Amino acid sequence: MKTYFRNKDYSQRLVQKVQKVTQTIATLFVVTLLGSSCAEEKQLTPTAIPDYPITKGVSAPFAGFIGDWLIVAGGCNFPDTPAAEGGKKAYYREIYAYNTADPEAQWVRQTDLPFAVAYGASVETPDGLVCIGGMNADSLITSVVRIEQTEKPDSFALNMLPALPTPIDNGAATRTGNRIYLTGGNQKDGEQKLYALSPAEEYCWTELSEYPGQKRIQPTLLSDGGNGLYLCGGYTVKNDTCLLAEELLRYDTHDQIWTVESRLPADQHGAPRCFVGGSGTTYKEQLILTGGVDYQIFKNAIEGRAPADYMKKAPEWYRFNSDLLLYDTNTHEWKTVNGPKGMARAGGILLHKGNTLYMVCGETKPGIRSNRISIYPMPDDGEKSEERYYRHS
Repeated sequence: MKTYFRNKDYSQRLVQKVQKVTQTIATLFVVTLLGSSCAEEKQLTPTAIPDYPITKGVSAPFAGFIGDWLIVAGGCNFPDTPAAEGGKKAYYREIYAYNTADPEAQWVRQTDLPFAVAYGASVETPDGLVCIGGMNADSLITSVVRIEQTEKPDSFALNMLPALPTPIDNGAATRTGNRIYLTGGNQKDGEQKLYALSPAEEYCWTELSEYPGQKRIQPTLLSDGGNGLYLCGGYTVKNDTCLLAEELLRYDTHDQIWTVESRLPADQHGAPRCFVGGSGTTYKEQLILTGGVDYQIFKNAIEGRAPADYMKKAPEWYRFNSDLLLYDTNTHEWKTVNGPKGMARAGGILLHKGNTLYMVCGETKPGIRSNRISIYPMPDDGEKSEERYYRHS
């Protein structure tokens, strides 16, 4: 397998201009999200993060936090010839770490993954970032790797966990307590099983019940921190028809039952929303979802009805979702917030650390990746502000 490296220097003037624009957008985002009165109470300034070292960016990497360190591993892109011109996709094995608590920090290269991989699933745990499954140009991956911090503060090591019982790519994973859950994606014989991995069971993968309805490739799985798992988005192709999942499913980890929780709200154009390739995180008892492709444009492309120049359109034409969907797991209500363009990614990873959202890499259009880590602050003035964020956004 080949590992590709690309490096590019940006002028100081360009960096300053980008940071200024980012700060302006983030401020507008907070004003929209919280209301002008809340924004006046506390001025929020985003912290600039250097671009990810793989210059052309990656899509579908592993990503998450270990303490203050943002870890990004693997992913894929088209490093030489663009996808629109028939370029070959490259898969990566590099791991980089960035200390978000250090304003002078730079990305630090770590020990590589044992294989190049993208389209897996990653989960933050107290012991490290668990990276599950995926695929590369040669094979499907069953390996499970935990990236762990060593005694040296800027160094991370790899610990192999029990492999998956079957290859799974383009799936989704989350954690409740010490138990990791994985589902969706491409499974053997089109199965739709839910799997769990727990140290209480000596780190053995346990097969649970299948989720109902259609198969879901590239969904998002989130936990409410209690008994609820939420499966959102995804697609499949059946008889040359692209089926896009619009229902939010809930799995009760105690009763081991799947139910239809809700339906995704329409997008900003009033059209159905599919959330394929989107990403999400849980903040308190709120699911935060963003990114992903446009329902009709994606469906037309998969069904062979895209225009001849489909791959050569400007990024805005594809209408990737930039708004934030907020789902309150207590009231069962949706709220939609107009978000900055930096959220309009497919195959990016949405994370939160403290009161800040991070969108890590991803596609800005089909075949074109980004190496930008977009960051957007949320209020940091205690419980009352957090409640305002959810109830009055």
